Amino acid sequence: MKKTIAIAAWLLLAVAFAYAQTATITGKVVNKDGTAVPGASVRIPGRNTGVASEADGSFKIKAQAGDVLQVTAIGYMTTTIKTGSTTPLVISLIENTREVNEVVVTALGIKRDKRMLTYSVQEVKGAALTEAKQDNVVNALAGKVAGVQISNSSGIPGSSARIVIRGNSSLVGDNQALFVIDGIPMDNSEAGNPGRPEYSGGTANRASDIDPNIIESISVLKGAAATALYGSSAARGAVIITTKNGAGAHAKGTPDVAFSSSYSFQTPILPALQDKFAQGSGGKFIDGNNGGKNSSSWGPAIDTLTVNGMPVRKHNQMKEFFRTGHTTDNNINVSGYSDKTNYLVSYSYLKTTGTIPQTDYSRHSLFTRFGVKLLKNLQLTTQFNYVQSDNHRYLEGNNFINPLWTVYGGPISWDPLPSTNEDGSQRLFRTGRNNPYWVLDNTGLRDKNNRIIPVITLAYNPLSWLTITERAGADMYVNTTDYHEAPGAIGWGNNGSTPVIGQVYQRNIKYQQFNHDLMVEARKEFGADWFTNILVGNNILSRYTDNSFVQGIGLSVDKLYNIGNASKVSSSYGYYRKRKVGFYAQANLEYKRMLTLALTGRYDGSSVLSEGSQFYPYGSVSGGFIFTEALHMAESPILNYGKLRVSYSMVGNDNVGEYAVSNPYYQAGVGNIVFPFRDQNGYLLTTTYGFPLRNEKVKEFEIGLETRFLQNRGSLEVSWFNKRSSDLLTPGSPISAATGFNAASLNAGSMQNKGIEVSLGYTPVKTKNFTWNIGVNYTKIDNQVLALANGISYIQLAGFTSPGIFAYANQPYGVIYGNHYIRNAQHQLVLTDKGYPIVSDDYGPIGNSTPKWTGGITSNLSYKGFTFSFVLDHKHGGDVINLDNSSLYFYGTAKGTENRGATVVLPGVNEKTNAPNAVPIVLDENYYKSFYSNCNENSVEDGSYLKLRQVSLGYNFGASLLKRSFFRSVAVTVTGTNFILHKNYTGSDPEVSLNGSGNGQGFSNFPVPSNRSVIAGVKVMF
Repeated sequence: MKKTIAIAAWLLLAVAFAYAQTATITGKVVNKDGTAVPGASVRIPGRNTGVASEADGSFKIKAQAGDVLQVTAIGYMTTTIKTGSTTPLVISLIENTREVNEVVVTALGIKRDKRMLTYSVQEVKGAALTEAKQDNVVNALAGKVAGVQISNSSGIPGSSARIVIRGNSSLVGDNQALFVIDGIPMDNSEAGNPGRPEYSGGTANRASDIDPNIIESISVLKGAAATALYGSSAARGAVIITTKNGAGAHAKGTPDVAFSSSYSFQTPILPALQDKFAQGSGGKFIDGNNGGKNSSSWGPAIDTLTVNGMPVRKHNQMKEFFRTGHTTDNNINVSGYSDKTNYLVSYSYLKTTGTIPQTDYSRHSLFTRFGVKLLKNLQLTTQFNYVQSDNHRYLEGNNFINPLWTVYGGPISWDPLPSTNEDGSQRLFRTGRNNPYWVLDNTGLRDKNNRIIPVITLAYNPLSWLTITERAGADMYVNTTDYHEAPGAIGWGNNGSTPVIGQVYQRNIKYQQFNHDLMVEARKEFGADWFTNILVGNNILSRYTDNSFVQGIGLSVDKLYNIGNASKVSSSYGYYRKRKVGFYAQANLEYKRMLTLALTGRYDGSSVLSEGSQFYPYGSVSGGFIFTEALHMAESPILNYGKLRVSYSMVGNDNVGEYAVSNPYYQAGVGNIVFPFRDQNGYLLTTTYGFPLRNEKVKEFEIGLETRFLQNRGSLEVSWFNKRSSDLLTPGSPISAATGFNAASLNAGSMQNKGIEVSLGYTPVKTKNFTWNIGVNYTKIDNQVLALANGISYIQLAGFTSPGIFAYANQPYGVIYGNHYIRNAQHQLVLTDKGYPIVSDDYGPIGNSTPKWTGGITSNLSYKGFTFSFVLDHKHGGDVINLDNSSLYFYGTAKGTENRGATVVLPGVNEKTNAPNAVPIVLDENYYKSFYSNCNENSVEDGSYLKLRQVSLGYNFGASLLKRSFFRSVAVTVTGTNFILHKNYTGSDPEVSLNGSGNGQGFSNFPVPSNRSVIAGVKVMF
């Protein structure tokens, strides 16, 4: 008994002695310049003890005197240090130039070491986005990321932009990438105008609400293996936005204040028009300034033309109508952090006045983010983003209310001012068109949007290797579109002529989306060689949309644009609900930081699919092998990093509208009669049967190679993928009339995208004062629509019956169909006895809007305080149907009509004898009206371009120059954007598309021309 007591006492004494020897060691991890290194791992080898350095590099760890601390951080050499009596420790890490130094944000906001990823992801820093000086953040990505195609729609302020990753994968559904901001999916739809875009143009896409000033980085997840955790919405790729949080901005405890301001002016890129011939027909002058009426500019040469002995003044309608646009962009933000908190408050105001008078776009953006460590192992992050935008614009497209009809088609001999006659009527040079200045004064569209995106995240670490995260967020906005049109307007739209008695309409969209994620993540090392990361989670996403539309026709009181002033009022209301529930899991197994196996799985349930098909599983498997580790090549002066990766994924996609599986009633219309009619309402049952629908499927196989060479100065990433989409929704498929319906929507289509992506980066020069980085990206995608439903020949995406943009089986997506010249089997023109071409009565493929390949070059040079950068963007191939030409050649204002009177012999064969044509024709009014402008083939143009997307020169005043001021940093920049270096397109810009961010790209008909800009900016930090 005494012996037992003695042993126990000895053990208690030993424990007490050991405890007395254990102390809290404090320190700070910095790099060679003394800058804090956050997130560095500080551990004691052989013990289950470890911490991570804070935002300011500080750390605290329980250790005994004489213990050895091992400090590791991505991009730095592993450092060991023995604890002693001196505290705090300052541990300086040395950069590892032979190791990949890149942490990227992946699905669900998880940060991972890029070298261990098994799929393709490319990151763009926030600084590169703000440097691009774009109102719409989507346009700021142009030319920077392989596999991504960016298309701007118009030059009007507030225009939409489209982003597609690895080609189109759905026939009629949304093909744009999913946008995620700090883990919360956000809407990027474009409401568009209530009329078809062909007749009205578009509006802003909702990603334009994002203020680039608050973005820390954007990660572009390309393949289905990278996006599988996000569910069906990310089957088309994902753009992951991480916002700034204020941590590590400056000294701990000291607020960091930054102010930036820029001013720019924009000049429109105008098409070339003829400036030699006056109004008239057959060479005879008709004076539209003095009551003459004629639609054409086929009159005499204006240089020798006189009226009452006075020379006729020549007008440049475009230069007189368009003006210089202006943009101011101001931002102020305050950020800071302490041991337990971090915060950021940012406010921005953007105002753009367009190149068309009375057009503008403004955006107020307020962003706040606050993080606090509630407990040692409990972190709370809250953020709130409020955006208010206001856009004044005019209708675009094939509508006579579009002022560009008469700006481009007006004779050079016509003076459009004043816009009205003495009796108040429009002053016109022809019937059936509007005076463009009258349109500015008497019509207009206003699009307002108020949006909030709140997010709250709670992260709990019950164990050092276990994290439980709950994230809840919302995306809510109210969009209001108002349009007014005074009596006397001459219009044309998809419902025929617009009444000349005036009209107003208002559309309201109330959008609410709520997202909730609960995730449990375990990260564990097993010995020195194995590392495992397992994540399981649940997601609930609910979406509520309310749309209302009211239109009033027949205005009684002049200039009173109120629905109560209308003699006839009609309205509609739409109410849509959608919910999706998902359960997901991900497992990553790493061996010696050399081999990686990744598995993902998700089980989704969607309310928009048919009962019995609402739940569907999918997932991915991928692997990575860093062969330079196995071959011990890390120290090689040539190739110091190389990885092979392969993945296979199958992703579901509920790309179906709400209630598509039901059979609703709709407000009836018979011919030109639309109900309500004579105080009677009428509804009809839909003629399209709500056939049971299941999810679309996307299967993708991808292989890739990633290398770093010449001590990380160079990098090369190559990816090849084969993506096949099946069970695609095909609307309007014919079915037996015995069912009571004439068509149904079916899962019947399929599409394939095969492609290669190449990203090459190199640093030719890297010294203490001078650094030059250059990057090149290349993408080639082969797209093919494999099948449509039985009985379906095509699906129209944009345009008119002829011409239009269509999806046809066994053709690339985006076929341009229309009439064309008749040719023989040898593809020779078939000509009449008089030598004229013959326009076909039927339609056929006359082009395709899909580019053959795209590429970009980025370059950044810095010398002491100077910086110089540029971005080149190239699209090769991809046709555009430029319907402006059809009208302008008919009316004689196109540049190509200046050769009028010339005699040519068209190459081809005679329709009767098949002999080579030898009959000359005159290129006159008759030819261009009867044989040229009415053939859609002549309006198809090559959409290739080479653009200098941006070029920027800046200077950052160093601390030595500012040491006696209260400024911590001052930087000034001068930037130019959207300089077209080469194009074959005769219009403004081959990138514009009247269909906005929709699927029918490559269709142009009197859009507002795009602009080139010059911007001066300054950024000051206090």
